[in-house]
Amino acid sequence: MSGPDGRLSVIGRPLPRVDAGTRVTGLAVYADDIHLPRMLHCRILRSPHPHARVLSVDASAARRVGGVAAVLTGLDLPIRFGIMPVSQDERALESEKVRYVGDPVAAVAAVEEEVAAAALDAIRVEYEVLQPVTSIDEALREPADEPIHDYTRRPFNVHRQLSQEFGDVEAGFARADHVREDVFFYQGSTHLPMEQHSAVATYVDGRLTLWSSTQVVHYVHRALAQVLELPLHRIRVIGAAHGGGFGGKTDPFAHEIVVSKLAMVTGRPVKCTLTREEVFYAHRGRHPVLMWIRTGVTRDGRITAMHFRSALDGGGYGSYGPASVFYTGTLQTTTYDIPAYRFDSVRVFTNKAPCGPKRGHGTPQGRFAVELHLDKIAHDLGLDPVELKRRNFVRPFSRAVNWLRVTSCGLEECAAKVLDASGYRSRERRPGRGMGFAISSYMSGAGTAIYWNDMPHSEVQLKLDRTGVTAYCGAMEIGQGSDSVLATIVAEELGLQPADVRLVPRHVHGRQRGAGGGPPDAPAARQGGRGADGPR
Repeated sequence: MSGPDGRLSVIGRPLPRVDAGTRVTGLAVYADDIHLPRMLHCRILRSPHPHARVLSVDASAARRVGGVAAVLTGLDLPIRFGIMPVSQDERALESEKVRYVGDPVAAVAAVEEEVAAAALDAIRVEYEVLQPVTSIDEALREPADEPIHDYTRRPFNVHRQLSQEFGDVEAGFARADHVREDVFFYQGSTHLPMEQHSAVATYVDGRLTLWSSTQVVHYVHRALAQVLELPLHRIRVIGAAHGGGFGGKTDPFAHEIVVSKLAMVTGRPVKCTLTREEVFYAHRGRHPVLMWIRTGVTRDGRITAMHFRSALDGGGYGSYGPASVFYTGTLQTTTYDIPAYRFDSVRVFTNKAPCGPKRGHGTPQGRFAVELHLDKIAHDLGLDPVELKRRNFVRPFSRAVNWLRVTSCGLEECAAKVLDASGYRSRERRPGRGMGFAISSYMSGAGTAIYWNDMPHSEVQLKLDRTGVTAYCGAMEIGQGSDSVLATIVAEELGLQPADVRLVPRHVHGRQRGAGGGPPDAPAARQGGRGADGPR
């Protein structure tokens, strides 16, 4: 609420984050900290083969191991799921065919993690090994055995294909004084958060509760209802305190569904924390991308047209693939004024760990290629690469050729400050000592335009009663400060301080603790049995 002088009273002030206390004192409760009475521990058996048919799974010996409460196979979880409606191609436990080393096949719940691991060794799986596809090149050729997925476009392992053209590209190349083509390959990379993926589930009186180190409580909620065939109102998903995700925890994962099913089968709480090796299997890291770029420019370096092609190595499953295909190509116009633009993008399946979003989701690969490509064009023309790029910067409050809206981007001002502070022009150039200049961008506020659905990602509900003000929101705090932003906005509007606002964030269905304290049923943390902070 603005004061008499029109200034904001809370927003913009250097206030502590609302979750600062629990973070700096170590009181924040992460999913793996949660320890419930009679809790079982889950381990998952994973495929040693990148591509194979599952002929049989014999878990009889595992069920006889002392301390084992339940064993699941793919027959217990036959319904497929996926983050996007067009890629419902995963099973929590695969019963027909594995598609990468690490694909889950069976799961055990036991009184101790070591007992569950021993029971996994007793499970016998018979495979028919198939020829693996390990590169984009191989994926675009006739498969030796059969496609990785039946729904791909035979005879190739093509998951998704997209082509879009804006403006008269041929005319743009015709009026160019210089045209250059380049090919680049981005090798891909993976996440390495300090916290491994972890989930804990309970099933009491026909109601399922899941605590998980997820970035997407809504999507996990939907996947659980779909695979477990439970009504949405009987499922509660709570995002625990987050120890790093970077996009690698934005899919529903097999272990979240598996512990939920095991809790239903056993009637006891079940926890699964992935090992560091398993995190790499489940990582959904950044796609390796093969890129070809052709650009026309005038003598003074003005871009007249660009044609961009990309081929994404998606690994074994769909994940966010349909969006990744789009992002890799469409965002080149958000930094440079390209009057005519065409992009062709394809995502293929390979027998490797699935890829998905990671820190910019599809953008870094294309930026890497375009920035180097423009450097090479500048060299061809005898121009300073920085000057060539600045001449083509997008302008504030404009629209790109593909209708993306650019607002107060501040690109020119930012570039000027960076060049000045770095001493770019005065630095001595020596052999073996490189210095480059590159820019990038990403979308803001585009979630409803790209991922439109009826999930309340941005919904906030306020409750005012004798206990004070409570703000309910489904946004997931992953370290970016969204909880503090929400509390500050509510406090500003109501004339309060952020500390006066009780937050109930990061959950779907049911009640959960907020900034001011935990619910009566908050589970205890492992260390010292304390649970005062509740699962965050």
